[in-house]
Amino acid sequence: MSAFRLHINHSTFSKADILHWNGQHTNTYTSDVLMLCKQWLDEKQNFELKTSGSTGTPKTISIQRSQIEASAQATLDFFNLKADNKVVCPLNIHVIGGQMMLYRSLIGELELYVIPADRSLSQLDTSVIYDFMPISAIQLFDVLSNAPEKVLALNSLQHLLIGGSNISEALQDLITTKLTCHVWQSYGMTETVSHIAMRSLHPGIEPAYTILNGIETALDERSCLKIKGAITNNIWIQTNDQVKKTDHTHFTFLGRTDFAVNSGGIKIQVEPIEKIIETLFTERNIKAPFFIGGIADDSLGEKLVLIVDTAFISEEEKYHLMQQLKEQLPKYHVPKEVHTATFEYTASGKINRKDTIRKILQKR
Repeated sequence: MSAFRLHINHSTFSKADILHWNGQHTNTYTSDVLMLCKQWLDEKQNFELKTSGSTGTPKTISIQRSQIEASAQATLDFFNLKADNKVVCPLNIHVIGGQMMLYRSLIGELELYVIPADRSLSQLDTSVIYDFMPISAIQLFDVLSNAPEKVLALNSLQHLLIGGSNISEALQDLITTKLTCHVWQSYGMTETVSHIAMRSLHPGIEPAYTILNGIETALDERSCLKIKGAITNNIWIQTNDQVKKTDHTHFTFLGRTDFAVNSGGIKIQVEPIEKIIETLFTERNIKAPFFIGGIADDSLGEKLVLIVDTAFISEEEKYHLMQQLKEQLPKYHVPKEVHTATFEYTASGKINRKDTIRKILQKR
């Protein structure tokens, strides 16, 4: 007998319930979840998924059932998830991170709780003891900062998995001081049908990602990662992510080549600068989302700018921050300007850098 159960919107569904579902529900999100589960149970072989842009311009790609099965099994094995384990999904099921939770649960006969993908995990049932939860960095920061009752629920987990974005120093400090469960950061993308590597964030911080079993990797001439395995239908997937391979099963992430800014003929990688700014923000107790980007400039082609979420930073803080950056960074790596904007985010919770910069340019 199947152990799978889906809990959503105060209702519970078995596989038999989903197979006999009439395709109608008053709640759109519940209907979408049920439809995806029903398509899987009906042995659908090909799936259309939208990419986030990790390997280039965002697009819709076709994924085969065998790729999903390979990815799901790799996750079930890595986290030792067994039938009847309780897992919860607070991620959007229309992107790969959330949708794969449906397929993992169906394949692994897990008991799955699906809740709305809001920042505060507003509908998390804290009376349930869960074994596993994926979460975005922005959700985790909000919960650890503002919801002590939900922190207790997180600490009952065996594993908490963060995907989708970098881990700030402020978030790492919150993880270290407030969580007792095992916390992981994943590396992956839609093209690889979710994650292909993991690194521990707590207890103990691992600098390198461990590549999951069955995954082959290589580097191109830019030191950007290439990935192949059953999850890619054994076709090489080329990323724009620069990494350093320490051995055949480990790598450290260096940065995205498509985030680089070419200013006056000098190609500047933004991630190392962002790390320095993170430290300065922590020292000055500035709790603001930010990123480094490039905007068009008549003389330089592109100029380096620091973009901070609106209303989080005063003019005085901007001035002192720029003075410290001038002291700590090479001349050409110092942002020329500081801009504020209301940030745009992707469906998976990442800052949408291009759309946010576009908003700044429209105001000029």
